[in-house]
Amino acid sequence: MNLLGIDIGGTKMALSIGNELGDILVDQRFPTDPDNPQTTLDHAAGVVEDLLTRAGLTIDQIDAVGISSPGPMCSKRRMILETPNMKGWAQFKVGDFFEETFNRPTFMQNDANGAGLAEYLFGAQKGKDLVYLTMSTGIGAGIVINGEVLSGTNDLGGEVGHITLDLNGPQCGCGKTGCWEATCGGKNMADQIRAEIVSGKVQTAILDEAGGDPAKISMKEICAAVRAGDPYACGRWDVFIEKMAHAVGMLIQTLNPQAIVMGTIAIYDGDLFIPQMIERLPKYAWKGGMDVCTIEPSVLKNIGELSALAVALDGIRKREES
Repeated sequence: MNLLGIDIGGTKMALSIGNELGDILVDQRFPTDPDNPQTTLDHAAGVVEDLLTRAGLTIDQIDAVGISSPGPMCSKRRMILETPNMKGWAQFKVGDFFEETFNRPTFMQNDANGAGLAEYLFGAQKGKDLVYLTMSTGIGAGIVINGEVLSGTNDLGGEVGHITLDLNGPQCGCGKTGCWEATCGGKNMADQIRAEIVSGKVQTAILDEAGGDPAKISMKEICAAVRAGDPYACGRWDVFIEKMAHAVGMLIQTLNPQAIVMGTIAIYDGDLFIPQMIERLPKYAWKGGMDVCTIEPSVLKNIGELSALAVALDGIRKREES
């Protein structure tokens, strides 16, 4: 089976041709124009032709196209509804473009759902009930239960980053207060720490790790300072771990999954918080749920490309079952 995957991001688009085993035959990335989807997609169509040539295939040999995109989006209408980093893409029918251009069955999901499907189809926890957590700029979830992605009534399922953990917590970009993402999302955490440093309220090695430039502070510098034992960084990290345990405990209580797989920060610095978080979970989840749930970093490489391929493969499966 040959699948065409299209992973749309705010800064880049990744296209790939792969198979049902998750093997990527050829791939290519190029910058996304956040204001002009037509220009970006026209370029993507040319890249697809190049990938087909490199793979020794024709478009008729592609069984399906899968699109992984930022949300909020609509999987049925196959469009991005709105996204702050890609304002020009709002309401643009991305799925229609590719289906009309290539005349192949085309399916679309948000990127977190796509990643959850990739973990279910190709990852270390393949075939299990699982939650994939994006742990990058923001926090989202791809939830796969009984082989089905939980996308919700209008594709808002899995927006776990906006579970409220503390009504008195920091303001979130979504407009609510005290969201999980507002406390533990990489960008929010870095922004809050940067503001405290600039105000002169704290002295911390985080700034040293950033070369003295507050603008360069990110989770990478925060984690480095934690590893160095900086008191301020370790204090902030302790709050991070506690909030992670709180939210993950809620997922275990609600979904009773076999696995929770984490991306990005967990892949690079999971040793700093996953074991400690698991130690704190009994405050937030029952033992029975914890005992059957594996919590680990993702082992998948090229998660964006694999997410799009997984969306295509899942779409074919659903079509055959209907």
